[in-house]
Amino acid sequence: MPILAFHGTTQAANAWSQVQQACSTNLEWVTFEFPGSGESDMPTGPIDLDVVISDAVALMHHLGHERFHVIGYSLGAVAALQCASLFPDSVITVTSLCGWSKTDARMKVTFDLWRRLIAIDRELFMRYALADGYTAAGLEVLEPMFDAVVGMAATTVQPGSDAQLELDIRIDIEKSLRLIKAPCLVIGGIEDRWVDITKSRHIAATVSGSTLVELPAGHLVIGELPGEIASALSTHVA
Repeated sequence: MPILAFHGTTQAANAWSQVQQACSTNLEWVTFEFPGSGESDMPTGPIDLDVVISDAVALMHHLGHERFHVIGYSLGAVAALQCASLFPDSVITVTSLCGWSKTDARMKVTFDLWRRLIAIDRELFMRYALADGYTAAGLEVLEPMFDAVVGMAATTVQPGSDAQLELDIRIDIEKSLRLIKAPCLVIGGIEDRWVDITKSRHIAATVSGSTLVELPAGHLVIGELPGEIASALSTHVA
């Protein structure tokens, strides 16, 4: 079964590696990278979310996948939801992981802070991101090797991160939620400090027939609980 996957802000295609490895379902993953990530070109202006989605769907059709599942994490979850609303004939199921429909004031301040930290020092940004993105239990595991993890993770911050964060700040797909007809799985982190769990609850309450899964994790659930995500995804697409 083909699945179109969108990664989160500052990331690239390999953000899904741990979830892919944990998946028991036979899925053919196609991870579409945002402008400025991985092998994609740097954006020359503000990123247009609908253009990114249209390009991703065109790629899936080019690969022979007229119908497919779609999943996204963080900014990628916004893209996945918008994809399901714009291309209902192509999307079989949609999964939102730590997604949201409209950026609120607190999120805008947070995303602006990310932009400023990355501009100053990527390791400083990553030190903050790991501290704020993981649960206390997750940090207990990381603590003995925290400095090494920070140094490694800082190298993964993508060149197009600033443009992706600028897109984060102006997200508003609220009107699209009621247009989604595909079965929708919504996964949120109960301890998410960046995209509050209420955002996932709102999506689940608004998209007809949604299933909501709340995990004991922060926003970096994709690294903390990949097995739980894979299990929920496998059940959903089956």
